[in-house]
Amino acid sequence: MPPFSGHLSNLNTNLTTLGMLNTAFFYLTLWVTLIFSIILFVPYYFLKLVSTKSAVKRFVYIASTAWTRFILGINGVSYTAYNKENIPETQSNLVVVSNHQGNFDIPIYISCLPFSVGFIAKHELKKLPIISVWMNALDCIFINRKKLRESSKKINERIHQKDKNPIFIFPEGTRSKGTKMGPFKPGTLKLLFHEGADVLPVTISGSFKCMELHNNVKSDHVELFYHPVLHSSDYHKDDFDTFNKDLLRIIAKPLTTKSQE
Repeated sequence: MPPFSGHLSNLNTNLTTLGMLNTAFFYLTLWVTLIFSIILFVPYYFLKLVSTKSAVKRFVYIASTAWTRFILGINGVSYTAYNKENIPETQSNLVVVSNHQGNFDIPIYISCLPFSVGFIAKHELKKLPIISVWMNALDCIFINRKKLRESSKKINERIHQKDKNPIFIFPEGTRSKGTKMGPFKPGTLKLLFHEGADVLPVTISGSFKCMELHNNVKSDHVELFYHPVLHSSDYHKDDFDTFNKDLLRIIAKPLTTKSQE
């Protein structure tokens, strides 16, 4: 056996241990900061009682972005966002759509978007203490994927609630854990298309390297690309397939370009 093989084995062991420690630290900071966020429930519920909806939204935006930026920063996750000029000034009738690479996608988006968004989430998350309060504050939609009719009704109702935050969806339905995107599931996208929603396509690149690539948390840099708004009203009502293909192509383009570099 070569003399350096033992050293290499020790190095791999140390790196694995370090990765596990980083992951433990991530979850520790996540839950400790969530517990401390209970303090913010007082001003949050007070504002809901005495102030305007816009003031409540502003408070939730400041609190959620501060929390996610702290979590990202302390765990060494940074990002650069390109083409911010494509973000519309008004969020009425807006839906944000992105590919989904890893667990860090949601905190990154909460951190970098200039407005709050409501994610579509599994109904089980509604039972989690503390986090469910903030998800409700962000206007997240809790759905049971086994009850498709009920889920569709919830999303339809939410689309017509103009005083709520824009909906954010990952149409792949699950994390790709790499650069290769999965197909877009038509369910929610089709509902939004038929309602004439304006879609802000966004590409996230490299977030899987922060956890999924190594099966542990690791500091890394992520890139985001904002694309021009895609107006579903520009398509014929029976032309959802073309809309879906265009949206997938737009979001996938930066990933394809980077893989060819």
